[in-house]
Amino acid sequence: MRGSSSARSVATSARRTIVDLDLKKPGYDLLGVFVGSEGTFGIATEATVKLAPVPPAVRTLLADFLDVDDASRAVSAIIAAGMLPAALEMMDNAIIRAVEASVFTAGLPVDAQAVLLVELDGIEAGIDDDAESVEAILLEHGARSVRRATDEKERKKLWAARKGAFGAVGRLMPDVMIQDAVVPRSRLPEVLAQTYRISAKYNLMLANVFHAGDGNLHPLICFDLRRGADLENVRQAGREIMETCVRAGGSITGEHGVGLDKSSYLPLIFSDADMDAMLRVRASFDPSGLCNPGKIIPMPKGCGEARAVATQTLTEPPAVASGSTSRFDPVAIARGSETRSRLVAARMNEARVARELSQRLGDVGVRRLIDFALELRDGNRAERLVEVSPASAEQAAEVLQFAASEGLAVIPTGVRSLIDVGNLMSRADVILSTRAMNRLIRHEPADLVATAEAGMTIRDFEKRLADAGQFLPIDPPDDGTITLGGAVAMVANGPHNFGYGSLRSFVIGMRAVLADGRQIKAGGNVVKNVAGYDLSKLFTGSCGSLALITELTFKLRPLPAETRTVVAAGTLNELMAAGRRLANNSFPVAVEVLSPTLAQKLGLESKSAAYVLLVRFAGSARAVITQTAQALKALRDEGFRCSTQDDDDSIWQRLAAASFETKLDLCWRAQMRPSDLVSFAADLAPFERDESSGVGLQWHAGLGDGRLRAMARTPVYHQQAIRALERFRERAEDFGGSLIVEKAPVEIKRDFNSWGSVGSAEELMKRVKQQLDPENLLSPGRFV
Repeated sequence: MRGSSSARSVATSARRTIVDLDLKKPGYDLLGVFVGSEGTFGIATEATVKLAPVPPAVRTLLADFLDVDDASRAVSAIIAAGMLPAALEMMDNAIIRAVEASVFTAGLPVDAQAVLLVELDGIEAGIDDDAESVEAILLEHGARSVRRATDEKERKKLWAARKGAFGAVGRLMPDVMIQDAVVPRSRLPEVLAQTYRISAKYNLMLANVFHAGDGNLHPLICFDLRRGADLENVRQAGREIMETCVRAGGSITGEHGVGLDKSSYLPLIFSDADMDAMLRVRASFDPSGLCNPGKIIPMPKGCGEARAVATQTLTEPPAVASGSTSRFDPVAIARGSETRSRLVAARMNEARVARELSQRLGDVGVRRLIDFALELRDGNRAERLVEVSPASAEQAAEVLQFAASEGLAVIPTGVRSLIDVGNLMSRADVILSTRAMNRLIRHEPADLVATAEAGMTIRDFEKRLADAGQFLPIDPPDDGTITLGGAVAMVANGPHNFGYGSLRSFVIGMRAVLADGRQIKAGGNVVKNVAGYDLSKLFTGSCGSLALITELTFKLRPLPAETRTVVAAGTLNELMAAGRRLANNSFPVAVEVLSPTLAQKLGLESKSAAYVLLVRFAGSARAVITQTAQALKALRDEGFRCSTQDDDDSIWQRLAAASFETKLDLCWRAQMRPSDLVSFAADLAPFERDESSGVGLQWHAGLGDGRLRAMARTPVYHQQAIRALERFRERAEDFGGSLIVEKAPVEIKRDFNSWGSVGSAEELMKRVKQQLDPENLLSPGRFV
């Protein structure tokens, strides 16, 4: 499974090295792309995982149906109603009969064509209301009866029946092939019906037991090897089931992986260009091709190009996979240093670049930026740049193909608000903006999934989702102008990262254009998907240095019925201790401490020396009211001044926009374990009014996830700010964390590495960059 693993060591075949992949460190998300790689990148030797508190209340329901279609439609209805059960499982009649004839019998009705096992968890307040809502939906959609587990013993018995289903199926036939595919939840009825038709066509028995809540099917094809035709029939039926799921917008595997058995299915969902990009990333980790050769990516005999990419050494320029969609040959660009030098020497001036792009793209936004200066690492300024705003991914690909053929450096961006993030770039010729690519492509409320072009702003995206009662729970720094692509490329998480999860976890698919102009796809349209390498994770947070993101697919959440924020003021140490207790015990979605200057600016506190704690709850009305009351009581019992904000959206919006204040020209963020954040924040206190680090250092910190963002106006003498940043970074790294400078005057960036040490992953980062952008044309110098 992909998801919450946070760090640790992997052994790669690249010089037999041990590398730490840690999300607290800056750089490409090598951990995200390693998870799910099925042993083709290296060996995981150690893992650190994120834990979650056990919910105090659980309700388990069992609904039985006389029609499988009714059960499938009930699943979609539950999701569409804004309910997200902790588990939502389906078993069909064949499975029910097998289980009830086994040691796992749990009193399931053997005449039912399907049963749904639904589990809700959370705090005690409001959970029965949720259970009643789910029960009403089940009955409305044809459930014959709905029963609740009366105690823990009955609950465990029901779950033992579900978990024992795979073993019990041996009672039906002597042999079984377990499939694993995913479809959008709204397509379950038609896909299930088709799986039964396929099995009947080949005279096979089909049993279904699966994770209905995320559309992850497990058709069990039951057969008898002693019947000569069965084996071939099973193979044919399995492929037709996979094709059916893919046509429905799904994937060939949700959790079991590709391995060798399903590698021939991968072309059903990925193009040659997609798989070539995956092979290049694989070559970064395993240039010798030693790790599980042949797994995942199909490499048939004679496929010399793909095999070359998978096994090449990095002293040679990468080959291009057959079937590439490039309109020029990128290998010609990589024929050696002599060719590269010639291209750089003959680079066109901005007037000719603008003219050539206008001729190629027609009526598209191409303009010369004479009034815009981008600071470069060599001490110069790129003042005469060309900005192009393509209206489609195809036009963006044309731009990058042209730039690659001429050796032009391209800076991908949304609206230029984050264009100088990271280190100073070594050169720049073209700014490629996605601002004109701002359409909502599709929104499937019943699936809690939406796809949009990368140039759409987060604010506009949220407005479009709100009509359906849904939202994307990410809140990066944003003054209302940040685009979806910019937020994903930056992956700067906000306060709600604690309760809802990292921005990375909401990106389930994307389309991107590589440096040579080839368009590729990563991920898909379903919430559970482990087909191929997770390049979506790799491109998320890459700051436009690996590819231009053109389209994004997100999983969504239902808008909470109620939100409230508790505001408390006090001393730093006492507030942080209280906030940590609430974060660990009260199930809030955000727990944030604000420095006095920032609290005053947001109008949350009038006393200049007081820090402010914000604790936000979201969910059902009864749950939020109960949580708020308990938090207020706990804080008041400890002597804090407290209040509540019912209409609290504006607080969090103002906090997100705080770092965009014009006079604040220095912005940095730190990440560490939450338990270390208390000591780190205490070290900032002397600098909050000290001009040696900036006038009025302002910061806010997430007590649940160990994230801190700081803003300041730099003093006249920049060396003073650099010394302060060095001290802060050293302290963060002492805690095993990191400090990243997002925005700073050029005088600071020339003398201070924006990212700091990426540790043992540095070489891997360079290899990934070289494989995907061998000519270093995308944001050169920003990262490595």
